[in-house]
Amino acid sequence: GKASILNIPSIGIMDAAMVCEAMGEMTYGDKGNMTQEEIDKTIAIMIEAKNAGQFRAFWKSFDESVNLMASGEVVIQSMWSPAVAAVRSKGIACKYQPLKEGYRAWGGGIGLAKHLSGLELEAAYEYIDWYLSGWVGAYLNRQGYYSAAPETAKKFMSEDEWGFWMEGKAAEGDILSPEGKVMEKAGAVRDGGSYEERMGSVACWNSVMDENKHMIRKWNEFVAA
Repeated sequence: GKASILNIPSIGIMDAAMVCEAMGEMTYGDKGNMTQEEIDKTIAIMIEAKNAGQFRAFWKSFDESVNLMASGEVVIQSMWSPAVAAVRSKGIACKYQPLKEGYRAWGGGIGLAKHLSGLELEAAYEYIDWYLSGWVGAYLNRQGYYSAAPETAKKFMSEDEWGFWMEGKAAEGDILSPEGKVMEKAGAVRDGGSYEERMGSVACWNSVMDENKHMIRKWNEFVAA
């Protein structure tokens, strides 16, 4: 097989669930918080596929996913946006395919430890203020992610970049990766379209399930099968 899947149980299981549902094998009450029965059936389907030779590899790191795709060892897999950007910056075609079933999404944030006070607390707030001030958001946007404060990120992007990454417009010039390498040529349109189109198609969010321990045990059975 020439397929690969992310070997982080809490994320991989949701990709697997979307596949099972798309195949018509299962319908879930909540893919982000599966029951033991749903987990067991999902893993059984994936083990059957693995034993039939479906998977070339499991990946855990950014570099692993890039190397698998860039080498041609796999032709379809779950990938992070910066990994797709890295493959494209090598001059290798790599499509972030929109799915009719929708996307699996995730979000990350910054929290303050409750023991912070005084200068440490001030420094933490200063860091958060900087993080949301725009430069980081623009960097994330160029990786294919989205900033929690898009209005500040926009100030650090060209009109063409903003149109390509956020509005689904065709690029007027070359689109560069965060490292300055050409990733898309003029005329290219972002896979999946605009911010509204992509985020409006989210089908489930990464989460820690109530049955997380059971899920991890079953996932490990899948990897070891």
